[in-house]
Amino acid sequence: MRLIVACPACNRQYDASCYPVGSRFWCHCGAVCNVEQPPAHEAAVVRCSGCGAPRGDGPDCRHCGSSFARYELDLSSICPHCTTRVSDAARFCHSCGLALAAEGSAGELSPYVCPSCDGGQHMHSRALGKDLSLLECSRCAGVWLGRQTFDHVIRRAEEMLTQLPTQAGATPGGDRTVAQAKAVRYRPCPECKALMNRSQYGKFSRVIVDSCKEHGVWLDEGELTQILEWVRSGGLERARAAQHEQRKAELRQAEQSSRYSQARESWSGGDHNTSLGSASLLMRLLG
Repeated sequence: MRLIVACPACNRQYDASCYPVGSRFWCHCGAVCNVEQPPAHEAAVVRCSGCGAPRGDGPDCRHCGSSFARYELDLSSICPHCTTRVSDAARFCHSCGLALAAEGSAGELSPYVCPSCDGGQHMHSRALGKDLSLLECSRCAGVWLGRQTFDHVIRRAEEMLTQLPTQAGATPGGDRTVAQAKAVRYRPCPECKALMNRSQYGKFSRVIVDSCKEHGVWLDEGELTQILEWVRSGGLERARAAQHEQRKAELRQAEQSSRYSQARESWSGGDHNTSLGSASLLMRLLG
């Protein structure tokens, strides 16, 4: 039976037939969709499954000409709104009239195991456009993004750079701080099985990510959304500026230290008064 799941945030629909009841997956809007066992039931055909118009007395729809009998014989899908059994070919629920437009499968089972869950939990593959995809765990809702995919997602977020409204004192990227993170746990890369490094993304995002230098990045539930919000609010841009200023300060410090050492050497062999020498040295450094 085809199980259509609607996103609780944006109402986008997915064919979640390949997911077990109780599992979860990510919607394109960033919300988590839960796969639940619907209390399916049959209902009288009160609307045309082809166009959604109210049913008339005849055997065919007077609006689009579809045969009501055609849809009544095939009831192997479930409406995500009223849980009525509907036809796989239906474009509208014949009971509540909801438009049925599942955007393909919610994901296909992959050979890769979730690095966070125990028991060999395999992840599902989700397409991101034409050439990219990610892996997600239906148990913990974590996601695995290959290097190319992660870089592409970050670039897209930077292209949509805006100043998001935040509360006073709030940090873009969520309320979760590094100090509030869970106990340190090093996880294996889903591809090479080597333990991944843990680091704070962008140094200022307050989100700790697990990354394999060769293959990709693992993000726990909610972390991808936090990072993208931080990037879109200008966080990555500010981080680059801060790192640039830090590098400039380090170069100035190194230059000042070099000038101080050279000045001390130039005064080390003379019979100058100590206080006078120190004052003159200070004037030279400040000049």
